[in-house]
Amino acid sequence: MAASISRRGFVAGGCAFASMFAVGGAAYALSGDTPEPLRPPGAQDAERFAATCLKCSRCETACPEHCLRTGVLEDGMLNWRTPIMDFHRGMCTFCGACEDVCPTTSIAGARDESRVIGVARIDQDRCLAYAQSGCRVCVDACPYGAISLDAAKRPVVDETKCNGCGACEYACPSNTYLSFAGGKQRGVNVEAVDD
Repeated sequence: MAASISRRGFVAGGCAFASMFAVGGAAYALSGDTPEPLRPPGAQDAERFAATCLKCSRCETACPEHCLRTGVLEDGMLNWRTPIMDFHRGMCTFCGACEDVCPTTSIAGARDESRVIGVARIDQDRCLAYAQSGCRVCVDACPYGAISLDAAKRPVVDETKCNGCGACEYACPSNTYLSFAGGKQRGVNVEAVDD
C-alpha cells in the first residue's frame, strides 16, 4: 500500500525544509563576515571544538588572567556563547585552568606553550613606533622573544617564535594614546592563523 501525502503535509514539509535553509543561511551570514575567533590553547581544531563545547562558560570563570570572554552575536551566530580570547583583558600564561574545568575536553593541552593560539601582527596605522619613535612596549612585554625592533626602531614579529599568548596586545598602549582614532584594534593584535 503506497503512502499518500496530502497537500497540507506537502506544504508543511516544504515550509520546514525552507526554514532549515533560512536558519542555516542566517547562521552562515552572521558568522561569515567575522574573523575566526581566537580560542583558548588546545581548542584550535574548529570542528572538534564546535562539536564538543557546551558553552558553559566554566573556562571563562576559571581563567586567572581574565583573558577569556563569552562570544556575543557580533562574533557570529556560530561563535555565540563560546569562549574567545580577549587580550585587552589579560594575556594567556598557559596555566591550564581552562582545561581543568572543561567538562568535555574541548580544551586539551592548554599547558603546552608550543601550542599556537594565534600570531601577533603589527598594525602600522596604529603602532606608536610607526607614528613616533621610542615605543618598545610590545618588545619588552613578549616573554618568548618573538618581537624585536628593526633598524628604524619599529617592531617586527618573528612568527616562528610567536605562540599568540597576547602579552604584546595586552601591554600595547596605542588605544590610550590614539583614543581619538576610535576602534578596538591596537598597534599589535593577535590574529587566528589559518590551518
